[in-house]
Amino acid sequence: MANHGSTVVVNEVGLRDGLQAVARTMPTIGKRKWIDAAYDAGVRHMEVASFVSPRHLPQMADAAEVIAHARSLPGLLITALVPNLRGAEMAVTAGAHRIVVPISVSTEHSLANVRKTPRQMIDEFHGIRELLDSDPRGATTTLIAGLSTAFGCTRQGHVPPADVCEIARLSVSAGCDMLSLGDTTGYATPDHVGRLIDAVRALVGEMPMALHFHDTRGMGLANTIVALQHGIREFDASLAGLGGCPAAPGASGNVTTEDLVFMLESMGYSTGIDIGRLVALRALLEEYLPGEPLHGYLARSGLPKNFPDVLHDGLAREPAPKPVPDTAAARARLPLEGIRVVEMSHMVMGPTCGMILGDLGAEVIKIEPPRGDGTRRLLGAGAGFFRTFNRNKKSVSLDVDQPAGREALQQLVATADVFIENFKPGRMADLGLDYYTLRQKNPRLIHVSHKGFLSGPYEDRLALDEVVQMMAGLAYMTGPVGRPLRAGSSVNDIMGGMFGAIGALAALYERAHSGVGKEVQSALFENCVLLCAQHMQQFAVTGRPAAPMPERINAWAVYDVFRLAGGEQMFLAATGDGQWKSLCDLLGLEPLLADETLATNNQRVLARERILPILAGALRETDATTLASRLEAAKIPFAAIRRPEELFDDPHLLASGGLADLKLDDGSSTPMPLLPFSLDGSRLLPRRSIPRIGEDTGEVLLGLGYSEAQLRELVASGVAKLGDASACPADAA
Repeated sequence: MANHGSTVVVNEVGLRDGLQAVARTMPTIGKRKWIDAAYDAGVRHMEVASFVSPRHLPQMADAAEVIAHARSLPGLLITALVPNLRGAEMAVTAGAHRIVVPISVSTEHSLANVRKTPRQMIDEFHGIRELLDSDPRGATTTLIAGLSTAFGCTRQGHVPPADVCEIARLSVSAGCDMLSLGDTTGYATPDHVGRLIDAVRALVGEMPMALHFHDTRGMGLANTIVALQHGIREFDASLAGLGGCPAAPGASGNVTTEDLVFMLESMGYSTGIDIGRLVALRALLEEYLPGEPLHGYLARSGLPKNFPDVLHDGLAREPAPKPVPDTAAARARLPLEGIRVVEMSHMVMGPTCGMILGDLGAEVIKIEPPRGDGTRRLLGAGAGFFRTFNRNKKSVSLDVDQPAGREALQQLVATADVFIENFKPGRMADLGLDYYTLRQKNPRLIHVSHKGFLSGPYEDRLALDEVVQMMAGLAYMTGPVGRPLRAGSSVNDIMGGMFGAIGALAALYERAHSGVGKEVQSALFENCVLLCAQHMQQFAVTGRPAAPMPERINAWAVYDVFRLAGGEQMFLAATGDGQWKSLCDLLGLEPLLADETLATNNQRVLARERILPILAGALRETDATTLASRLEAAKIPFAAIRRPEELFDDPHLLASGGLADLKLDDGSSTPMPLLPFSLDGSRLLPRRSIPRIGEDTGEVLLGLGYSEAQLRELVASGVAKLGDASACPADAA
């Protein structure tokens, strides 16, 4: 596998799962030392306690105290197991970041373990979800459904995969934030693992999922490899392989943390854990649990010599190969696959945000009025807006000014992870689509608003890119004194959409830990202020206002556009003494090099009026192609002055895959610039063409539960519009 740099979370569960399976009770001081030492080794996820009756598990009597100590370590994500509502209340009070509720798929095991059937545990789960939603302290707590005996049970024997899928479905319906599939009794095999992950994933989509393997029959690491191949990136493990389940006869031995980390790091995954320190931690178990069997191949055999520079097979670890750009339209799993985005925006700013998230793999559903986004019909400078910023999106056409249209949209947003809008202040509140209304039905929603201004005296003003360029100093800095000039592209709209996407990504990351969404706001004015911050700080440092770019005193003597033979223009810069020397050598200007009054850049800046005419004269008869090759060889910054339409034939863009064919809504295609970054050497390519108006209305509304008859009624009343590919099934007959 090519896994260089991929991160895998290893969740240390020995303090809970391990200690509940041993007869001796480790004192609290021992647990605190364990947590500290594991933290020093780089472990950042630990399941440290369970809130159960001390009569049944005296090993867990100090759960609250242990969590209090764990919370003192910055960046440590703390999980606690709770079998019931009372335990959840205690875990929330103690400050656990995540709570896992054990829901055994095996009825016999569930009754033996928690005295409830699986369905009764789902009811309990509902109550815990309600607790977290109603208690402010639980608002940031991640609720995990821990599906134990998912691969088999020593009491029941075979556990049908259909039962696992049903409990998974019920857990998601009950409001879980994450699923964990547990091989409680060590029955799992690699083939079984792959098939079950696929079955559950097909049912619950991209719900975050972890795996909890036992190594009872020696299959733990093999099962982990298969789970990795199926996209799982979080695994439970226990130091020295401690673990078991008192309610499952024969259950023993979690996957050993040391062995798991060694295998993952050897495969090129990153865990952030120091293996040597992890192995040394076993001495603490020997001290506080004398006589307890400790497991693990690594502790018995030791690390390979020179690890990690040399792998276990004795072959030197090769550096990650330089990625080759992926030119295939279909890539492996994209970062935001499984994330649903509903975008109700127009023009540039909001659509840019949606395009970025769509390129990253999210399902983006664009809401348009029945006539379509007005940007589709723009002429002149706006003619390219829609096709540029609306790839990788579905189109749903709804009249949200009608109650039925608003209702359909509100139902859709209730299923979304992210909602994007860029309408004037107050419009979303009028439609019942403001953050505070939507989060009542969907507390996990991330609401991204793109506005002219953030909260403050200007917040109710309408803004355009040009307006804020004038207000924030960018137009003043771009044109000559007295002639403010806007930049030649929609820089603030595009960057505002980028910052909206950055905010959405940050909120998605935080939601993975907290379980709740956020309101994100991005604004044109504040974006433009950031663009001019360097000029503000120039004044703060020097006490002198920054001059507009055409009037400024350059920091370098050579930093200008020159005319070449045939009338072509080229920008040249010499920002250091070495580049100055190379440029003079290249142009045969030895007298300038010999002039001691031009020895330093500052001297040359003061002599620009003398230097530039000499350079201009030397360049005026120079061929652009010849000059470009010589400048490139001399490592001197240069650029031919190009027009946008010339970029369609740019050799670098063509060779590097910076342009990709995009199919348009009329069936034609055009080369389209891609997002300016790559992931593992692959560019993010168009997966969907520019949609026709309402192309996906039928598919999306039917997916929300609308019947075909209801869909036809919405179309007939003008509430919805269907594109050619969105006809009702009955109409297609």
